[in-house]
Amino acid sequence: MEKRKVIIVGDSMFADSLTQLLTSAGTVEIVGAPLTAQAAFPLIAADQPDALIVASAKALPPATFGQFLAAYPDLPIIYADLSADDVQVITSQRVGTRSSDLLAAIAALPKRS
Repeated sequence: MEKRKVIIVGDSMFADSLTQLLTSAGTVEIVGAPLTAQAAFPLIAADQPDALIVASAKALPPATFGQFLAAYPDLPIIYADLSADDVQVITSQRVGTRSSDLLAAIAALPKRS
């Protein structure tokens, strides 16, 4: 199996623990571990990771993810919050400017439970 390249952003013991866990799994290559979101931008450009993991011991403002999605719309973001019991996968989907494109995007949305 081919290793997936990821960058882990975080300045906490939680981020360090995730790095150790993923490294020991053998299927993930950590190509960068910046302490801040801003420091991740040049690493993303240089290393072209398969995903960006934001590991936080406290909740981050949603604008943080918007900056990444605007700059790298095809890069999935995995948000792992220590205070939550799940992870959130954030992706970007560009939609054409025609009304039919918007309607098709809405129709393709998964049903909410």
